Amino acid sequence: MADVEFIVDKIVEEITLFSQTPESGGGCSDIIPVAAVYWGDPGILPVNAYPAVTVQPVRELEDIETTGYEVLNFEVLVTLLVDSRDYWDADVLEASGDRKMVTVVKHLRRWFRKDSNRSLDGMAGIREVRTSATDYMVQVRGSVIAKSAQVTLTVNAQYQRQS
Repeated sequence: MADVEFIVDKIVEEITLFSQTPESGGGCSDIIPVAAVYWGDPGILPVNAYPAVTVQPVRELEDIETTGYEVLNFEVLVTLLVDSRDYWDADVLEASGDRKMVTVVKHLRRWFRKDSNRSLDGMAGIREVRTSATDYMVQVRGSVIAKSAQVTLTVNAQYQRQS
């Protein structure tokens, strides 16, 4: 039986592969080169650790109970963080990092909609992975003004009820 810890482990593994794959293969290595993928959000990251991705569990929700089975939704927040100073150009009226983040998140949503990833590569009990929300925001993290793109993944899992 997979629980939220194993689900996050698998998502970190997939995000690491995604971050090492070029755009032509559906990844982001040549759009935004990710320096690190973190299990959980460490809060303040060293300046040289950007861009980074954090993967953190958010909540577990009961979906339905059937005779002999329990169905749960696990929400996992995947956050792409960039140092906004790395994408600042006073001569341009566009924040280039924002456009790149939107592109990376589009590819990330598609990555988790591939047939193999819809069930986290056949992980026992996983019925479906959905991208349920995407948010963009600015965060102050230590000395860094970080821009972030957050994707909420909802993992629907079915388990045999324990007696």
